[in-house]
Amino acid sequence: MMYVLVESETGGVYAVKDDKSHERIVQIFSLKDDAERYHMMLDNIDFPRDLEVAEVQRKDVISNCRQHGYRYAIITPNDFVIPPPSVID
Repeated sequence: MMYVLVESETGGVYAVKDDKSHERIVQIFSLKDDAERYHMMLDNIDFPRDLEVAEVQRKDVISNCRQHGYRYAIITPNDFVIPPPSVID
């Protein structure tokens, strides 16, 4: 299982925008603790949307990203990610 952040009301998946390509990138966390840590960082910067950590099948979220033209990044325990200055949802 993998983990993503989703908007509580709509179920929309949280994504960040690549500043160079302007593409949306869905972050797929391999550990729930890492997803929860990132979620707390968003809360600390007063991210305007109510998000929650959702458990997903890797193949399903990757398929969904491809279908909607989003890129994705698998966040492993060796990665350290922080919300960029210009976060989008």
